[in-house]
Amino acid sequence: MPKISEFSAGSIREVAFTRAPTHSATPKQEAAVSSGATRQASLDLSPLAKQLASAAQRAAARDSQLSRQELAALASKIQMELGGSAYRLTKPLHDAHVPDTEDPELLARARQATDFLNGKGSNPFQRLTIEQLALIGYDEGGDFTYNERLAASRELGKRYEVWSRAMVDKLNAEYQQTGYQDEATKEIIATYKALPPILEAGFGNYEVNMTLMIGKTDPPRGDEADSLIDTLLKTARKLEDQAKKDHPPLEGPDEPGKPA
Repeated sequence: MPKISEFSAGSIREVAFTRAPTHSATPKQEAAVSSGATRQASLDLSPLAKQLASAAQRAAARDSQLSRQELAALASKIQMELGGSAYRLTKPLHDAHVPDTEDPELLARARQATDFLNGKGSNPFQRLTIEQLALIGYDEGGDFTYNERLAASRELGKRYEVWSRAMVDKLNAEYQQTGYQDEATKEIIATYKALPPILEAGFGNYEVNMTLMIGKTDPPRGDEADSLIDTLLKTARKLEDQAKKDHPPLEGPDEPGKPA
């Protein structure tokens, strides 16, 4: 069974639907074995893994139905709902919310997310991957509390900001050494392409804009430089700037993690 830190939608589905091998079994016997294996695999998964598997199914359906532009609009809408101006008014309700469950793990995680958003304790999702964080932050299925989704979004924003600033440094260092910025630019494009669709959509037509920079021997100047840095920091601004306006900045975990 994969650990949560190794989660991907594919690996969870593989575990959930793996069945024991059969030998000359009848269709009914195969169905019974498959059903039993599925139930056992489900029991073996942690509550978070089950929630992530369900969120992955909803995300796959959403991503297949919406265009890139529609995904970008939905992502912006979700982030405004999580960190927008209405959050100040509804914060007491979200902080007081208790999930409708008796599972101690789910209850403890919801409390930890609320504590984190109030400056107490660590983010319960600080060790998850980019893919997992996106599944939680952008999920509208109701499996995760508002504060859990906001905590996941905060971690996404923190990691992206760290990565984007590092990439600006890498672009500048490459230019100083070679006169070009091709390798760093290609790395940025590859990173964006590897993001979950709802995150990638937020960067618009980045492939064309950034590919045009490859092969240039002059460093970006004026509007070009501003455009590059703005592109690199776009998601970080979306995820963090509005939240910082609505309530005091929070201290996040010491280790920012690595982007996917």
